Amino acid sequence: MTSAGTGIAHSEKTYGSSPVHFLQIWSLPSTPRLAPKYYTRHFSDAEKQDKWARVVARFATQGVNPERDGDGPAPVHSPLTMYASLLSPTTKLDKAMEGTKGYVHVIQTSGYNIGKTTAAKIKIKSGDTELALGEGDGAYIFVGSTGNALEVQNVGDSVAEVVLFDIE
Repeated sequence: MTSAGTGIAHSEKTYGSSPVHFLQIWSLPSTPRLAPKYYTRHFSDAEKQDKWARVVARFATQGVNPERDGDGPAPVHSPLTMYASLLSPTTKLDKAMEGTKGYVHVIQTSGYNIGKTTAAKIKIKSGDTELALGEGDGAYIFVGSTGNALEVQNVGDSVAEVVLFDIE
């Protein structure tokens, strides 16, 4: 994770001629003009398998290590927490939300596809609202108040890689 702070020089390119899919996620910091910082974290598939792994959390939150190459979630100066999971078919996970809104994204793991994918599928439920998402889809969720649960279930026939943002 990179905290761009007061500015960085940055570029990305794929090697070879094959198209690439990746997630590039930006959040606005709560504190302006921070110095640039870089954080490296690794979470194994086992740490994410059928459970929520907290991979990014607000700086100065309990369990957040501010070191560049530390353990636990990477620190962010934004009012959010990001979780990741590898959901097996039929698995359902609940998450009590700390914020009043969230964002769920189903990562596209089947490779570069033109058009709609037929791979991983999930169902999300918050209160009386239910929504189906496929690989590559994302949705904002308004959970209403702190502590309300969000339910995420794999309704497909393959593992679904999901990220969840809990936003204050």
